[in-house]
Amino acid sequence: MNVNPRLLKLTIAALMAAIIFAVTFAVRIPVPFASGGYLNIGDAPIYIAAWLLGGPVGALAAGIGSALSDLIAGYAIYVPATAIIKGLMGFACGKLMQGKGFGRFLLGSILGGGIMVAGYAIFEFLMFNANQAIGSIPFNAIQWAGGVLVACALFPVVRSTKLISRLPS
Repeated sequence: MNVNPRLLKLTIAALMAAIIFAVTFAVRIPVPFASGGYLNIGDAPIYIAAWLLGGPVGALAAGIGSALSDLIAGYAIYVPATAIIKGLMGFACGKLMQGKGFGRFLLGSILGGGIMVAGYAIFEFLMFNANQAIGSIPFNAIQWAGGVLVACALFPVVRSTKLISRLPS
């Protein structure tokens, strides 16, 4: 049975956006005394999506899935920032690591987490104040580390599916 590679990529992008949403939404730990955000492990599937799909499509899956979680969880003020920040994460990670080995995957995941921490610090500084922005950095750094660790643990499983070899660049 022949599968259209472009249709397969679109299907996987939609599935990854749904997984990113579900993981982000299901595991929410409110950040105390900060700007009202929450910790989650939704960055792990963002890194997987970026590796599978590449920059532009990984960006769409990351931005849509993450922003939808913020919207449904009642964090509407974060929706535009999340769509942009997580989209940038997906884009940068995907450009750096698409289809490459574990070293590039790890490097891309670390870069993506750095984008997330910096992005939310800038957003919270502009939207709230410097104290809230600075206060949220340690929590975002914890999320960064957790997302990278979970994604690295999942990498061998995803790679073993050989799915990446069937996707168009």
